[in-house]
Amino acid sequence: MTTSSQDTLVPFYKPAALEEGPSGSVADYVLHEMARRIVDGEYRPGQRLVEAELTQDLGVSRSSVREALRRLEINRFVRIEPNRGATVATPNRDEIVAQFRIREVLCGLGARAAAERVHLPGNKAIMQSLLDEIEVQRALGSEKNHRRDNGRFHRAINEMSGIAEIGELLDQSNFPILHTIYFRDLSHAHWERNMSDHLDIARAVFNGDPVAAEHFAKQHMHRMVDIAVAIATQLQQESRTTAVARRSQSRRKSAPDASA
Repeated sequence: MTTSSQDTLVPFYKPAALEEGPSGSVADYVLHEMARRIVDGEYRPGQRLVEAELTQDLGVSRSSVREALRRLEINRFVRIEPNRGATVATPNRDEIVAQFRIREVLCGLGARAAAERVHLPGNKAIMQSLLDEIEVQRALGSEKNHRRDNGRFHRAINEMSGIAEIGELLDQSNFPILHTIYFRDLSHAHWERNMSDHLDIARAVFNGDPVAAEHFAKQHMHRMVDIAVAIATQLQQESRTTAVARRSQSRRKSAPDASA
């Protein structure tokens, strides 16, 4: 399936200004609203998303809903199957491990290439700025803005690599629902681990050490596998619980009224 930069919800290569929210079109509103409802649990894992119900609920046209569902499928928020339509997606362990292996290689390549290009005009200053920002964030001791800061850090490394495709490929191998839930529920311990990893990567790039930069970047991404699997496992459990509750409700509705 072909994707465009407008389709991705968690950009690693676009400017931060484009990351804040919908651009104003109806399709963008529907896309971001449905993504929010999925992440917040209003649409549960495994739940069918019926176009007619969504059209009425959101007060938009069916074409806007279809466009949003198409983009949500690209971003792995939903699955669309023939004769069944769209359901809220729950990635399994094999899918997560496969995609994170790809991300591990891409992040390592980006950091290696950035270290090889750090001598180019302006790049040392960029890396020094990143190092200074990391120290400021650690001094503040708060994970509140880490999603924004994390995106800015990785975009800077990817842009310095000189390989434009890295950011785009990272978006294509991402699971935005896991990414969003991770940052929503980010623990202080995970934040501290991320800051330590960023510091190792930034120092290696600043010092022009491509081997160390690649090692630390791949290690950083590898740490995320178990966290992502844990989030997905929780979503799968919620999906099973939801399915059982629906079957029980359906049986109660179809059972004859004993008082009749």
